Amino acid sequence: MTQHSSSTPTPYDKDRALYSPQALARLTLSAQAVDTASAAQALVGTRNDVDTGLGGRVSEGVRVVEAAEGVLVRAVVYERERGASWEEIGRYLGVAAEAAEERYASELERWNTAFQVPYRLDPTGRKRIPQLPQAAYNPRSSVRQLDLWAGLHVTTNDWHAVSGGLGGPAVPHELDGAIRSENLRTFLELLSRYVHYDFDDTDWDTIALGIEETADDDPAAWYAYPLHGGLHAAQVHLAYSRPYPEDDDGEPDTVSVLVTGAHSSDLRLRIDTLIAALGHHPQFP
Repeated sequence: MTQHSSSTPTPYDKDRALYSPQALARLTLSAQAVDTASAAQALVGTRNDVDTGLGGRVSEGVRVVEAAEGVLVRAVVYERERGASWEEIGRYLGVAAEAAEERYASELERWNTAFQVPYRLDPTGRKRIPQLPQAAYNPRSSVRQLDLWAGLHVTTNDWHAVSGGLGGPAVPHELDGAIRSENLRTFLELLSRYVHYDFDDTDWDTIALGIEETADDDPAAWYAYPLHGGLHAAQVHLAYSRPYPEDDDGEPDTVSVLVTGAHSSDLRLRIDTLIAALGHHPQFP
């Protein structure tokens, strides 16, 4: 197994340190597999063929092939990380060990180097461009997204189909995040629509009053509100995030949210997307 270290700080160092290089390589393989499945999925339907220019489906076929080639690269990196020899890898590729190593040596070097220099700056010097694959660069977000994808497409009984085998930190079943205060009512209204709950002004007034004295660093101070609709029964837990900067009105500009009771795969994915769309995204220097 390759030994790695990182001398260049990134916003996700702490999250990445919770996973072994082997786990990060496997996570990257999972992410590439999803990209390939998504590319192939676009070719299933036929209704829009008449609107596609001649040769257009070939371009989509090329996209699938390229994505699948990426899967093979990630599979080789993962197998090397977990101790497979070039002879063992070459056997499945149908080539000698030397040929297999020669074919993928540059990919292994790129993978190993990225742990030393996880990102480079763009020409402006202000934007980070990850050198690690995104799934390995920001594993916390990737694990959650891949678990949600697998729950919708692969299995209906395992909410941790991806994270469960990585040996990393436990991933909570609940969906959480931070919502900007100005987006909170929109978040609650859309969440209520997803569960078929009739959210009105009375609900909003009750919640606004209930969260006034909350603080997300005190678990006992969180406020919980049921959203039991005709389709799903969920509960949203809320607390002001402290010590985030305050708005002009003196209130914290962010509310931490936790949604429990979402057991449907498609509902969970929609809630996660909603949190991401309306959420607070800290800016790192």
